[in-house]
Amino acid sequence: MIAQIDIDNFALFKKARLTFEAGLNVLTGESGSGKSLALEAVVTLFGSRLSPERIGGWGDQFHLRGVVRLGATDPRWAPLTALGIEPDEVLIVERLSGRDGRSLYRAQGELIPAQAIRALGDSLIQYVGQHQLLRAASPQYVLDWVDQYGRLGELRSACGAAYRDFRSAEAAVSALESLARDLPQLDEKRQLREELASYQFQEDEDEAIQKDMTRLRAGRKLMETSRDLYQLLEGTGPQAGLLADVAEARRLADTLASYDATVENMARSVAEVEQILGDVRLEVSRWMDGLDLDPARLEQLEARADLISRMKRRYGPELRDVLEFVESLGQEIARLDNLDWEMRQLVRKRDEAQSQLLDAAETLSRARQDILGRAAEELTERIREMEMPTGELVMRRSPAPVTTRGVDLVEIYFSASQGQALKPLAKVASGGELARVALALAVTGQGDDVMVHLFDEVDQGLGGASAERVGRLLAELGRGAQVLAVSHQPVVAARADHHLRVSKSVVGSRSESTAAPVSDSGRVREIARMLSGSQDDIAMEHAESLLKDKPGAAG
Repeated sequence: MIAQIDIDNFALFKKARLTFEAGLNVLTGESGSGKSLALEAVVTLFGSRLSPERIGGWGDQFHLRGVVRLGATDPRWAPLTALGIEPDEVLIVERLSGRDGRSLYRAQGELIPAQAIRALGDSLIQYVGQHQLLRAASPQYVLDWVDQYGRLGELRSACGAAYRDFRSAEAAVSALESLARDLPQLDEKRQLREELASYQFQEDEDEAIQKDMTRLRAGRKLMETSRDLYQLLEGTGPQAGLLADVAEARRLADTLASYDATVENMARSVAEVEQILGDVRLEVSRWMDGLDLDPARLEQLEARADLISRMKRRYGPELRDVLEFVESLGQEIARLDNLDWEMRQLVRKRDEAQSQLLDAAETLSRARQDILGRAAEELTERIREMEMPTGELVMRRSPAPVTTRGVDLVEIYFSASQGQALKPLAKVASGGELARVALALAVTGQGDDVMVHLFDEVDQGLGGASAERVGRLLAELGRGAQVLAVSHQPVVAARADHHLRVSKSVVGSRSESTAAPVSDSGRVREIARMLSGSQDDIAMEHAESLLKDKPGAAG
């Protein structure tokens, strides 16, 4: 349930704190005091569209903060847990909006996207306000109501799953049909793959070729350098090379070591140097023998590099992309070769899924039709207790294209007076009549899916027994869910479990609204005011009697 709403600079509210309890919460006050604005602040907090005029006159932005008591296992946490927010027993939500039209939303102090808070609000609250009454008459809402009233959740879930399976199978057939359009190019694809495969490209071949070409283009320099290195080691003609000098150095070191043992390590080091240089001379000689400086080889590599470059430009940008293209082309050719068989299999699966969908939709439709008459009778009975003694509601089903909701379209047809033709509710019902129908729908079909019901002046224009009946219906709804209702009727206010009074006064040069819980003694005075506009003894006595008549009241 919603435990608290803090309002800062919203409409007529400079700063206010609204506290709510379980059951029926009633907001009362003089006309124009801001009662409806208080409920509007609740739905605005949960992502309702904002009119710039709702930003108050005490700044360029408003701030709304709500405290929601929501069990940690409640499925309504889903939009938030998807964002990494851990469920808790209490949820804190906030909205900050400025005149530039931008809004920031937070849950548990973390920034969240608007769609997440709206998803939470859609599952948490149902608002019947001046601009939302037509929602109760929409075929989509009525169909949802029928499924909830008839406890058809399992059948509807089965229909939704069958619909998704069918659409998935249908998409697979469409994708294969799109691929089938490539059949005329099958021979071309096969020739292209054979051509590319004939090149026998190897991974990283282009890099190896570049290295070989660099070496071949520097052939003369490589030959001259290697020859100079060999001659430096071996010597040229009568001139002794580096190896001969080291050999002489090793002989002299050995001579010294034969006279003085302390230079034996030095002699061994010179001998090692002689061995290393000998190995180097052998490696240089072998490398020179294997040096391939054939100009024809360079031409071959350049032609190969050019081929690779062209293929990379066409199918690349990298050689590995070319190789992957060849592989995917082979898979596509294999699939096209096998297309007829695969298409038969997919069409069979699609037809089976379609048959299962139609069966599930038909089962759901029959279940709905079985309860439409009973539901309409119960709703008619309820609205007749709210100053529509000859009113009548009928639910009519018409076929609709199959969706996750099935194949039904359900509309409410309404007549307010005996002898008046039944017509679609949204076209003939007044605002007050729509509000009472919405209350009847909420009470009759209430379930676990809605946690908080908001009603704005649902009792407007009623009196006597009708207003008393609305109060009893709101209290009945409050036993299974939290109800927040703006009321002008004392018999409705008397049934509240929690009562708030909204007041407006002029502070400085600006009108300002405030809201506060009403104490037990204060409720008597407020209901007396609602009865007669005064708090004389007769009104006070009448107010006390209304409060005593509330079910569960003491005395």
